[in-house]
Amino acid sequence: MNLNFYSYLKNIGISQKEIVVYVFLLSTESATPAEIAKEVKLKRSTAYVILDLLKEKGLVREVNVGKRLSYQAEDPERLRFILEELKLKTEESIKSLDIVIPQLKATLRKKGQAPIIKFFEGDAAVKSSMEELANNPRFRTEMDYGVFPLELVYKLFRSKNLKKYINLRLEGNNLYSVIYTCDDGEIKPREGQVAFKIDQDEFPLSCDINIFEDEVRIHMLGDTIYGILIKNPEFAQTLTSIFKLAERGAKK
Repeated sequence: MNLNFYSYLKNIGISQKEIVVYVFLLSTESATPAEIAKEVKLKRSTAYVILDLLKEKGLVREVNVGKRLSYQAEDPERLRFILEELKLKTEESIKSLDIVIPQLKATLRKKGQAPIIKFFEGDAAVKSSMEELANNPRFRTEMDYGVFPLELVYKLFRSKNLKKYINLRLEGNNLYSVIYTCDDGEIKPREGQVAFKIDQDEFPLSCDINIFEDEVRIHMLGDTIYGILIKNPEFAQTLTSIFKLAERGAKK
């Protein structure tokens, strides 16, 4: 492996300025902060800061040369002890992750999560999204609301695939509720499911909308075939409320 010591020291968390000062001290018996600053072209105040950091890492030590405070580099073998200490700290930190991560996630939920958004462009991508939706076992057990413009879905799918898509959406989910339009025929909901057919002329639909507990998937099936997946509980809850309001109106 072609690895020089500058790269190695940076990889284990030693800064460029720390490396320069340490290497200089390795090449000399000892040096004062002023001498170090002059040799490696640092401000004297910066040299003091770097020397303190190197001393904390155990790579340099203070020595008295006459009446002057000077610094000497520790033997490079000291790096082995530094890495062992780092290894122990890392192992302890990993063990603590099970405690820390839930605490951080709880803080994130309090502040609100930024939505995750994914786009689907074109017939093939939207078909793939719809098939992924219909076949996802997670959506068999959760509350699911939907809006279907079936005549537009029919144009996108062949007849056989259309039937498969609709059946998969309804199969095994007794909590499913849907508002839809259809030129001919009706959706036959299973026991516990609700399906409202509305007048396409009065209430035109051009999007296939699917609302779940923490995400919403929308397929635009009009002149432009496009899809969007939004993972965000607050957005999903808002659309669920709108759907319930529409559902209440459809029952009257």
